[in-house]
Amino acid sequence: MVLFKIRKQKKHLKRYREIAQILSRHGLGHLLQILDLTKFLPVHQKKEGENKRPRTSPAERLLLALEELGPTFIKLGQLLSTRADLLPPAYIQQLQKLQDQLPSFPFDQVAECLERELGRPYNNVFTQFNPVPIAAASIGQVHKATLKTGQEVAVKVKRPGIEKILATDIEILYDLAGFIDRYGLWKDMYNFREIVREFEHMLSEETNFILEGQHAQNFRAHFRNDSNVHIPDIYWPHTTPQILTMEFVNGIKLTDLEEINRQGLNRQLIAHRLINAYFYQIFIHGFFHADPHPGNLSVLPGERIVFMDFGIVGKLDDETRLKISDFILGLVQKDTAAIIRAADELGVIPDYINRYLLYHDVDKLREKYYTRSLNEINLADSINEFMQLALKYRMRLPSQLTLLGKALVTVEGVGRQLDPNLQIAEIARPLGARLFRERLSLNNWKKIIRNNLLAYHQLLTNLPQDLTQILNIAKRGGLEVKIQRQEQDYILRKINSLINRLILSIILAALIIALPLLFEFKVSLYGNFSLAKIGLVLGGIIFLLLLFSLIHNRRRP
Repeated sequence: MVLFKIRKQKKHLKRYREIAQILSRHGLGHLLQILDLTKFLPVHQKKEGENKRPRTSPAERLLLALEELGPTFIKLGQLLSTRADLLPPAYIQQLQKLQDQLPSFPFDQVAECLERELGRPYNNVFTQFNPVPIAAASIGQVHKATLKTGQEVAVKVKRPGIEKILATDIEILYDLAGFIDRYGLWKDMYNFREIVREFEHMLSEETNFILEGQHAQNFRAHFRNDSNVHIPDIYWPHTTPQILTMEFVNGIKLTDLEEINRQGLNRQLIAHRLINAYFYQIFIHGFFHADPHPGNLSVLPGERIVFMDFGIVGKLDDETRLKISDFILGLVQKDTAAIIRAADELGVIPDYINRYLLYHDVDKLREKYYTRSLNEINLADSINEFMQLALKYRMRLPSQLTLLGKALVTVEGVGRQLDPNLQIAEIARPLGARLFRERLSLNNWKKIIRNNLLAYHQLLTNLPQDLTQILNIAKRGGLEVKIQRQEQDYILRKINSLINRLILSIILAALIIALPLLFEFKVSLYGNFSLAKIGLVLGGIIFLLLLFSLIHNRRRP
């Protein structure tokens, strides 16, 4: 393992030295030591770094260093700007300024890529092709062109050699993350190699233009019946992993308030439709635009919202969407117990957290918002304050949640620029009512029963054996329970509540399993009173008891 690491460092020695020198030049000596990069500095530069007294803050210097380090580290900085659970607010604020803009590469390289990917000269496909790009970023640049068929298109061409640059830097990041995981102060709380793995996955998706085109088509299908949202079409005959050809949309950037006003567009309606479309992406489709910065959002006549650039998307399954909606509902309703419960179900509260203190801190936030109406609550502030709690308690947030949090904050910010009096709660209310109806619908209950029937059957089958094992361990004195005094009451209440619900759930599950058999064999006790009918009534009573128990304990920590 050590020999492999040494060979890898020799292979990328020039890049290691470059990284170390840039960090040193920006006065980030402490970071050099944490990453074990000081050994790559010349002796004279080590002494210069020791005597250097930077005037700017460490966060500002990190921003400048990442910009100088190039595409991979700019992308890494943008990812870290979503991880308020890892970095203090000062760093998040600076990293959010990172702009993914690089000088354009020459048109002869563009033409060479087009000919190689399309299998013919580009002027056989396009009647016009503007050699000056309309945008240039780290992964590629975009040119406006016209197809032989007359459609105006935007052609995204990948930057030459970018995949090799990214691959080299990813190898180095794995090496640095491995060092921190072994020797760093946070090795017991975070897995930095896992963070790099998530980053690598994000880059692999963003650099695959075929996948980006598929994402765009999925969004287009989701909003095909919504005339208020427009997603650019993809021209597949002229799209490859290196080239993406899409419909050119001449919209107005949502931050260009002057032009929006000049065109006579309704800014309040634009803001409303933007937030509504985003909520639908999250809670209905479970597939959301994860990079909704102003450059990727525009508006067409008729206040039609345009989403562009689908290189980074977020995906949420049904269960996660349900838990997130519970969490946001807890924030909006100022329900401390609901917030804790939803966060716990999302798996973001590790075992080592002191739940008593966590509840106390969340309850302080609830008190802060208690006197405000729903329309006065700023969703971005709520999310940012929860992220600060996540940092304080070293919670491990899934990457999809941090992407979602950053996206919601960004979209709300754009919406409030358009309409300073934007009322998020009013926009969310119809969608919330729809979700509530769907949750209580007969089809949803059928789905829940169908999905959990096997689990209840396994629970009932294994329960005697599991209880026997626990009792045997207890008899041998091998069962230990460690409870801190300040959490005793909390845990005892939870255990008592869980046991009661478990017993009722087991009985209900047994009835659900037995009822089909009782109805089939039609066992009667007296007159019209059959076992099946009695079981059905009993099941209804138990269900109501469970429902009452959930409601009764809703506001208790």
